[in-house]
Amino acid sequence: MPNTTSAKKALKQSITKKSRNKHFSSLYKENIKSLERAIKSNSVEEANSLLSKVYSSIDKLVKKNIIHKNNWSRKKSKFAKFAKSLSLKS
Repeated sequence: MPNTTSAKKALKQSITKKSRNKHFSSLYKENIKSLERAIKSNSVEEANSLLSKVYSSIDKLVKKNIIHKNNWSRKKSKFAKFAKSLSLKS
């Protein structure tokens, strides 16, 4: 347990930030799972619409400093490759 007033405040802030970060991260993970399901089922139109949702959620994570910019660019490039491979199959 924190002893000083500033430590108590810091604990409150970290709990708040953790819950906010977890919320956005879980939304991102849900979007990824639905995209991967669409890719496995070879539905191109659904995958393209979900891809924009995934990009949007990644952008939110970067804007809120939950993930780093380089991590962001790596993830976006990974999903772009998925989309390209899916469009080549059809």
